[in-house]
Amino acid sequence: MKLHKTIGRIAGAAAVTAALATGGQAQSVEDLVEGAREEGRLVVMMLHPTNSANRDRLIEAFKAEYDLDIDIEWAPTHPTALMGRLNAESASGTFSGDVGQGSVDDLWPSVEKGYVAKFDWVDAFGDSLPGIKSATEGVPPEMEDTVLSMFDLVYGLIWNPHFVEESELPVNVADLTDPKWDGKIALNSYHIAPVDYLNYEIGEEETVEIVEGLLANGPILKAGSGAVGAAVSAGEAAVGTGMAYAADLAVARGEPIRFRPFADYTPVLGMKTFVPEYAPNPNAARLFAAWFVTKGIAMVGEEERIGQLSNPDSVVGAELKQQIDASGSAIVSVSSIKQFEQLAKTRKVIDQMIANQ
Repeated sequence: MKLHKTIGRIAGAAAVTAALATGGQAQSVEDLVEGAREEGRLVVMMLHPTNSANRDRLIEAFKAEYDLDIDIEWAPTHPTALMGRLNAESASGTFSGDVGQGSVDDLWPSVEKGYVAKFDWVDAFGDSLPGIKSATEGVPPEMEDTVLSMFDLVYGLIWNPHFVEESELPVNVADLTDPKWDGKIALNSYHIAPVDYLNYEIGEEETVEIVEGLLANGPILKAGSGAVGAAVSAGEAAVGTGMAYAADLAVARGEPIRFRPFADYTPVLGMKTFVPEYAPNPNAARLFAAWFVTKGIAMVGEEERIGQLSNPDSVVGAELKQQIDASGSAIVSVSSIKQFEQLAKTRKVIDQMIANQ
C-alpha cells in the first residue's frame, strides 16, 4: 500500500509540474496537494492571527488536513508594508512570499497591475470547502477570483472609562468635532482612517468637512489604529476612533478601553487573503488560502476576536452585527472600483490638511 501511495504521489507531482511548466494551472484539490508536496515549502506573510501559538495550531491543522510534510514559514508582515513589497518585487517578475493579506482598497492597485493571481476558487474547492463561495463574494466585479475574504475590520468609537463617562460620549462621527473634545482625541495619521472611508457614503465635501473639524480640535495623531488604541488605553487621549477586535483584545488584557459603533456610520473594511502572481509555491499557497478562510479562520476567530458580519457561523461577526443593528448605524464599505478612485482623491486632500497642521 505504501509503495502504491508513493508511486501515485510521484506520478501526480510529475503531472502537476508538467502542467505548470507548459503554462497550465492545477485545478483540482488533488492536483494542488500533489503540487504542494512537490514544492515542499510555503511562506505565509499574513499578520493575522497575531498569536504565535494560534499560528502554530493552524500550520499543524493544515498539514494534517492534506497529509502534507512541507516546511511552512509564517513571516507576519503588516499589510501596508506588504503592499509596498508586493509592488516593488512583482515589477521584476518575482516575489518572496506565497500568501498575504491586505484590505480590499489597498489591494486593488496590485490587482489592477496583475500582481495578484487569479484562480477559480469555487471550481476547485466548492465540494470540499463549502464556505469558499461566500469567501469570494463582496468585492467589486473587477476583483473577482483574485482575493478571498478573511474577516471584517469594524471601526467605531473607542474611549477610556477612567477619563470619560459613557453618557458623555459623542454619538455620531461628527460629534467628535465639538470643541469640548479639544486635545482629548487620538486619531490615525494615515488619512484619519476610518473617517476617510465615509467618502464611500457621504462624498468628499462632507468627509473633508468632518476631518477639518477633527483637526481643529488638536488631535493626538498616531501612526495606525493600533497606536491610537494604545494612546486611549494609556490615558494619553480620552477618546478616539478604533477597531472592535483590537479593543476586545485590549479589554481581555485588562486595559481600560471600550468600543461601540457610532450611531450614524460604521466603516467596515474587508480584510482579504491573496496569492501573489509570482508566488514561488503557488499550489501550496492556493491550498492554504482556501483552507484558511474556511476552516482555519473558524479555529481561531473567536479567540482572536475576528469575524465576518455576513457569516452566520462567525460568533464574533454576529456579536458585532448585533451591536451595529442596535445602534441604528449604517455600514459603510466599498462596492465599486470607482469608489476607490474617489477615495484616493479625498485622501490626497486629507493628507495635505494633515501636513499643514
